[in-house]
Amino acid sequence: MNSISVYFLFCYYFQGGNDKDSIEKLIKAIKNSKNGKSVGIFGKEKYPGTFMDAWRTEFDKENFNNIDISSVIGYILSIKSENEITLIKKASLSSVDMFTKYLKEQIMEIIDADKKVKHTKLVEGLEGALTDKKYLPANVDPSQLEFCYPPIIQSGGNYSLKFSATSDKNILHFGVIICSLGTRYKSYCSNLIRTMIVNPTEEIRSNYEFLVSLEEILMSKLKSGNKLCDVYNSGIEFAKKEKPKLVDLLTKNFGFVMGIEFRESSLMIAPKTTACVKKGQVYNLCVGLSGLINKDGADKESKVYALYVGDTVLVNEDTAATLLT
Repeated sequence: MNSISVYFLFCYYFQGGNDKDSIEKLIKAIKNSKNGKSVGIFGKEKYPGTFMDAWRTEFDKENFNNIDISSVIGYILSIKSENEITLIKKASLSSVDMFTKYLKEQIMEIIDADKKVKHTKLVEGLEGALTDKKYLPANVDPSQLEFCYPPIIQSGGNYSLKFSATSDKNILHFGVIICSLGTRYKSYCSNLIRTMIVNPTEEIRSNYEFLVSLEEILMSKLKSGNKLCDVYNSGIEFAKKEKPKLVDLLTKNFGFVMGIEFRESSLMIAPKTTACVKKGQVYNLCVGLSGLINKDGADKESKVYALYVGDTVLVNEDTAATLLT
């Protein structure tokens, strides 16, 4: 980082290098703009280096009123252009193909052949498959494709419904298997989450069907103009009606806006988010249940399980969100 831009209403100033005179000129330009008191910043961005150290030293001397505009800019950029949506659709199709053409087939083969394969080994295979055209859509350039995060495969009673989770070195257990993966195409993100269940009990099947129905309810509410907290609450109300005992086991939010950033934390489907849904936004819509008890489990690994489903969806004007994965 060896340059900085400061934007004003009708112009912007660009400054490169770290000499004090240039920095002082930029500070002066800020002070001469309007009242020269309030400056919009990205609060969490703390760039290192001698240039930024020199800039912060001079900038802090002026005691400007710093206003964090991260969420405002995030909201503006959350509405995608047609070109951006096209790239997200390609990313989404890539995620679908990676799961259906590779990962699902691998897991089914492991189960059928009763093989012992570690979660981490499956992830290694996914990383290799990402560059193989036979596992990808025809109109996608593999060189422009990468994972948004390391794919997560979980089974055997050890589940964490967070995207910071990692695939452990345990052997794949033939019970409840949760697979999370998201590909990024030309910088634009997508995501899908699938739960594969081997010989489910009626209760497990019922809980899974409830979760799918909950996702559908949320998709129907993701319409332009609705508040994100209201979308979240509609899901909670549905859960209270259909499966009240499971409400406390649900994930604490039901997803978030995606784009170049995998997660726009200021635009989450959560109880306190008052921002309105807008046409052209793309969401990672995900709902999960953790800490579920399987009283009929045949072994220790089957006694506790989780369920998780998620998709990339595109917001429309006045109809339910469009499923992209």
